[in-house]
Formats: sequence, structure tokens, C-alpha cells
Amino acid sequence: MTNDVATTVEVDLDMIAEQVWSAFLNSGEDEAVFAAEDKGAHMDLAASVAMVGAYEGHLIVSCSHKASRDVASVLFAMEVDEVSQDDIGDALGELANVLGGNVKSVLPSPSQLSLPRVSATEHERWPGTVEVSRTVVSWRGEPYVLTLLSGSNHQEVSA
Repeated sequence: MTNDVATTVEVDLDMIAEQVWSAFLNSGEDEAVFAAEDKGAHMDLAASVAMVGAYEGHLIVSCSHKASRDVASVLFAMEVDEVSQDDIGDALGELANVLGGNVKSVLPSPSQLSLPRVSATEHERWPGTVEVSRTVVSWRGEPYVLTLLSGSNHQEVSA
């Protein structure tokens, strides 16, 4: 893909989030993930994967500390108070990886995913990118922001 050619790609982040939460974070308590209003809540942590190839960009999942503990607790079948910082990093990284893989499957190919990266949101910067799709979902009463960025090619993506 060249820089002067924009490709429109359909990415339904709400549907992808619903599928991933259902398959990946189903605790058996009938806890559905659903689209939520973006109220600008403070997000403490961000997990991201980069996509390189036919699509250049990043998929980012941002959430609060409480939300990240919930993910780690369910993913590792632990009590919330047993979850360590390492567990949180591993769980959020894996969530970003699974979400990124699902998003990558509907983007131009071939593309590859990087290893996930997890950090405090105030340290995250993606220079040279533009936001092409964003959604907020709620799970266990906590918001999760999913953001798809486009890199140097600035592909046009519709949600």
C-alpha cells in the first residue's frame, strides 16, 4: 500500500470486543461486555500491539487499575486480592494481543503483530499516528477504551 492510496476497511471494535470477552474472559457469571458511553474516565494502564505490514498501526486497550485486576483475576482464575503487578501486565498484554489479532484479521494483509507492551497511560505516545477507530466497552462496571491507530500510511478505516 502506498502513502497516497487510502484503503477503507470495516472495523467493528464493539463486535470484536464482545467476541473476545465472551471467549477469553467468560467467568461463567454471565458477565457480558457491552458498548458504553465515553465519559472521559481516567485510564491508568494501556496495553498495545503494533501492526506492521500492509497495515501499519497500533491497537490499544486502556483501563483503570481496578479493571486490569479484574481481567487478571478472571484470566488466571485468581482472587482479585491475589493478583500481582506482573499478573496485571501479563493479562493486559494478552488481552491486547488477542484483540489485536482479531482486528488484524479484518485489516489489509499480510501484517504481523508485535509483542504486547503495557505501561502507565501517561507514558504512552504514538507519534506519527492518527486515531481511526475508537470504542468504549464496559465489563463488570468498568470502562475499557479500545483504540485503533494508523501509522505512516494513514489508512482510512470505518467503524
